[in-house]
Amino acid sequence: MRNLTLVLVFVSLIFGPLSGQDMDFKTLKLALAQRAVVVEEQNNMVEYELDGVHIYLVTDESANRMRLMAGVVEQSKIEADEMVTLMQANFDKALDAKYALSKGVLWSVFAHPLKELEKEQIVDALYQVKNLVNNYGTTYTSTDFIFNTGEN
Repeated sequence: MRNLTLVLVFVSLIFGPLSGQDMDFKTLKLALAQRAVVVEEQNNMVEYELDGVHIYLVTDESANRMRLMAGVVEQSKIEADEMVTLMQANFDKALDAKYALSKGVLWSVFAHPLKELEKEQIVDALYQVKNLVNNYGTTYTSTDFIFNTGEN
């Protein structure tokens, strides 16, 4: 049993860090291009179109960060009570993608450390960002899964 434990520890030390530790901008943008149409690329930003939603990938490899985001609606069109709904949705209906405000726009945003990102996560994130845009004003959900908090 002790030998098996040592072997498992050794294997995890050798192969564990390789999983999800090698994501970079080039690999990320190619993974997204398999699911969405590339509209434009400039430096560390790529604009994609997926089912009519324009989604932007922005990366900063030196800071080990990436962000997928799509504009939802102008902030001036959001009523005060809907702001509460958006914050509640961020808690239980929006999973990894969230609603956020910046420069007068409501965005659907997924942010993550770049190197640690798995390919499966990015595909899921792409669809969650799109779903938050499409479900704004109705279910405010990013997936079919909802944490049941009783608030909404």
